Amino acid sequence: MIDFIGAVLIGLTAGIASGVAGIGGGVVMVPGMVFLLSMEQHVAQGTSLFAIVFTAISGTRVNVKNSRVDLRSAVIIGAIGAATSFGAALLANQLDGDLLRRLFGVLLLFSGSRMALNSWRTRS
Repeated sequence: MIDFIGAVLIGLTAGIASGVAGIGGGVVMVPGMVFLLSMEQHVAQGTSLFAIVFTAISGTRVNVKNSRVDLRSAVIIGAIGAATSFGAALLANQLDGDLLRRLFGVLLLFSGSRMALNSWRTRS
């Protein structure tokens, strides 16, 4: 039963973060699944990618309805992202789980630091 409750909490947090902040749910889902559900890094990342499909569809509906989507950019970014993600997923499957977790952590630290710095610069 605890896994179900943990999954619900992760889904709620990811949905709120995605809808309010526009961040990919993986930022919340992957660490949540690793720490709360004790998933291996590879499984957490794969599960997150599958789950993001549903949050992306939901958020996209609202944003398209409110004319907040640049379709040309979305198609270009999406097509290139889809093409490169296949190869990157194959590469990730070859990496050790601990290394993959460290790389994911570095990516989160880098992204979070850039966002924080940019928000402080715009305040000044």
